[in-house]
Amino acid sequence: MTLPRRALLFGLSGLAAPAFALRLPPGRPVPRPPDLAVESHEVDGVAIRLWRPAATGPASHALVFSHGANSEARKYDELTAAWAAEGHVVAAVTHREPVQRGGQPDMAAARAGWQARLADMRAAARLLGSVAPGLGLVAAGHSYGALVAQALGGAEVLWPGDGGPLPMPGVARVVAFSPPGPLPGFIDAAGWAKLAVPLFVQTGTADVVPPVAPTWEAHAASFEAARVSPRWLWVGKDVDHYFGNMIGRPERHRDEAQAALFQAAVAASLAFLEGRPPPEQPGDVTLIVR
Repeated sequence: MTLPRRALLFGLSGLAAPAFALRLPPGRPVPRPPDLAVESHEVDGVAIRLWRPAATGPASHALVFSHGANSEARKYDELTAAWAAEGHVVAAVTHREPVQRGGQPDMAAARAGWQARLADMRAAARLLGSVAPGLGLVAAGHSYGALVAQALGGAEVLWPGDGGPLPMPGVARVVAFSPPGPLPGFIDAAGWAKLAVPLFVQTGTADVVPPVAPTWEAHAASFEAARVSPRWLWVGKDVDHYFGNMIGRPERHRDEAQAALFQAAVAASLAFLEGRPPPEQPGDVTLIVR
């Protein structure tokens, strides 16, 4: 299937918020575990929300996180704080991209936004290098941000990059929550086959985001196309694109059934990035390891 440019741009915007929606209001505060600090930093004009655990250990990593379209770092506090609470240092970026408010989609602006996202993540990685030297680097993200993370791990996107090396030096693993499906002219199976590091992919059977993911299975395309090992695919029954509003839009009503599965997904992602065997999962979860 070939998507026209307009459909592609509207689809990319819809990967984390209604197409060309206004920036959402603040979400509810996420209680911080004891001894877990969150700091605000700015590196080269990039706003970064830095989560620091009280201590790191042999299994600790430094994660750089990219949010979905039309969103921001603090809307993912449930996820980034959960990683940090287990001893990982997390730099969550708020990307320097305009929030679309309607009108004709702008391809040039979309491509510039893609390049800016890559550059933003490099800025966050530099911050991690200074505050958490020696920790292995993990690229992570949700929705459009998950594709950013995959590109930093070597997936070849057909749009121009930001001029920096891809894969980004130091990236050892990729954690992708609900990455997009194939987008002709932007990313396809051949591009995902270029992934150079182990990959974790999360999705759910209610994770449908037309037109770029007409079925939930589209989100598993990168897992199927990648050639790296290990790679994990986590699929939650009735889990949607926002994990029941746990991530991406926390100001909305939380689906408690999905919230319970969210904890299982976090546990699986932690095992993956720490190089541990897959943890036992609830009956409503399918976890495939290759």
